[in-house]
Amino acid sequence: MNIMPIFINFLAVDSLGLDNGKIEKFCLDRKAQSTGRVVSNGGGWQSDNIDLATPELAELFAQVRKRLDEVHRAFEFNPAMRQVITEAWININQKGHFNYSHDHPGSLFSAVYYVKGGPDKGELEFKTPITPHTYTISNDIVANFNNFTGHAMVIPPVTGDLLIFPSWILHRVNISRSEEDRISIAFNSRAAQLVS
Repeated sequence: MNIMPIFINFLAVDSLGLDNGKIEKFCLDRKAQSTGRVVSNGGGWQSDNIDLATPELAELFAQVRKRLDEVHRAFEFNPAMRQVITEAWININQKGHFNYSHDHPGSLFSAVYYVKGGPDKGELEFKTPITPHTYTISNDIVANFNNFTGHAMVIPPVTGDLLIFPSWILHRVNISRSEEDRISIAFNSRAAQLVS
């Protein structure tokens, strides 16, 4: 019998090797200048959208754009188009802070870059986008969870890692149990026509 996956989702992960000390300073300076906003954050601080031409983040934005275009090509989207970052913002969580489950409507891909991660700093948890999944495939019938039977995927925040995923996947940040800050920068992108 031929069993093939259909309607798949994905998670792309890469380590960027950037100067996180410099990026962390930028994030903390921005926090000191603003009360921030509340969108999905339960506690913690979230910035307003960052100017995409911010010089201190130019290298980060360039690296994220490069990886977004790699994903664009890997899934055979229109080659006359590319991924354009439409917005980005900073999240800083401390002990006891978390982010509620949410998605990013209007975007194709979303991404998160960990400026400062580490153990106990709140894992990123993805939920299956198939609504009836959790009550159709109950835990008692599963011997070993896999891509078909699993309801959720939990990813620890690793300093320097970039994660890219479909914007429609529900995700949340679990409660931080660390005394240190968890600092990340989030991104949304859409496909746009190449200018010749």
